[in-house]
Amino acid sequence: MKNKIFHRLLQTIFIIFVSVSLNSCLTGNLEDLPAFEEALITDVKFDFRYKDETAVWIDGQPTVKVVVLTVGDKVIDKVAGTVTCTLTVPPASGPFTSEIRNQVSLSSIVGKFNISTGAGIAPLSNAPVLGVPGDFSSARQYNVTAANSASKTWTITITALKKP
Repeated sequence: MKNKIFHRLLQTIFIIFVSVSLNSCLTGNLEDLPAFEEALITDVKFDFRYKDETAVWIDGQPTVKVVVLTVGDKVIDKVAGTVTCTLTVPPASGPFTSEIRNQVSLSSIVGKFNISTGAGIAPLSNAPVLGVPGDFSSARQYNVTAANSASKTWTITITALKKP
């Protein structure tokens, strides 16, 4: 009997706690925040990924290594919606051998872009999906959509891949 009363008391306390916790103190008249209106690309980054046969996972598969490419001569024209830049491949070292370094090309790099707060980005035509190895050997276009639904088409052009 005491056990049942104790459990009923705990259930009642739990129900009161949950109903108080889920209530909001806000009653309205809150300031409307502006929707972000910019559909900009503010920075571009590129890398090359390769399988390192000298380091394997538990399942025996080689690990994937990332080599960051240096972005130089970068020009971001917010009015025209263009980004032009050059890329430089770092020197071979460690598992990034000369043989692997020679495989780096504009047709197999990974693009990553910084865009406006609250915006989204989507590839157009044959542009590669960002974050996945793709072909940047020619100009590529992306549509950036701002949080307020305004959109802008951007053209990304890599003018050279340098291997000093």
